[in-house]
Amino acid sequence: MADLKNSVAILLSYVLIIFGIANISVVEDTIINFSPAFFILMTLAVVSAFIVRPSPKFTIYVFLGIWAGIYILTWAFYWRELDPIPLQVHGIQFLLIEIGAGLAFDVGRHINQIVNLFEGLTASTFPNRTLELREAEGRISSELTRSRRYHHSMAVVLVELEDYGRDSLRKNIVLERDILSRFAVAKIGQIINDCARETDLIIRDDKGRFVILCPETTNQNSKILADRIEKAVSEKLNARVFLGSSSFPDEALTFDDLVHKASERLADATPLEIANGAEVEAAKTVSEKRAL
Repeated sequence: MADLKNSVAILLSYVLIIFGIANISVVEDTIINFSPAFFILMTLAVVSAFIVRPSPKFTIYVFLGIWAGIYILTWAFYWRELDPIPLQVHGIQFLLIEIGAGLAFDVGRHINQIVNLFEGLTASTFPNRTLELREAEGRISSELTRSRRYHHSMAVVLVELEDYGRDSLRKNIVLERDILSRFAVAKIGQIINDCARETDLIIRDDKGRFVILCPETTNQNSKILADRIEKAVSEKLNARVFLGSSSFPDEALTFDDLVHKASERLADATPLEIANGAEVEAAKTVSEKRAL
């Protein structure tokens, strides 16, 4: 955490000094007159460093190389034709942008380390068998293929956590809210893991929602699972989840369509309402049969 504070302080001081010097009229008239495009490139270089995710393949040298290429392209298509400036100014601007990009990348690296630390901490605190969507693609394809081949039913249950920072947190500090939200999501993953069967596949999609793939399960049985998850989350976490379900092959034939169908039912119904609706439908069916 101390390294992050130092990196942020150095980056902030550097940016303020550069922009401050550029606004001094004496420097602008006698020493160096920065191009307006320089400030745009500097801002983009700093902001982009917070967006990228450092990895063994994407190092600071790769990042600096990218921005060196961007500067050269800007010179070739803008400065050389529309706004020619002396070569020594280009050299200074290039060095300043590279230094700014390097300092910002270092800040982003420290932030990424803290994020990874929290993710590892939440995973170890509430262990479960949840897979990321990209990791589960092979198993999803296998389950769909098996269901089509043997004409078995399959259901998808979509679980989304209500805004956990709205009522459950007493302090309005963004960092605390984010940390507790991560722990809440990990805890819900553990609860789902306990409620689901061993054959069920638990997935986290790109939106942070849980997708439960239930082989050989009808839509009716998936709603029972949804109700069980809702009650467990309410009892153990004192939080609320929204759920939706869909079934193969009655309502959709692909995984994306199953998730989309379940997502459509996500906003308007809680698990208890889904279960009650299923009971009403069952009662109507019995009444219709009796009438016949």
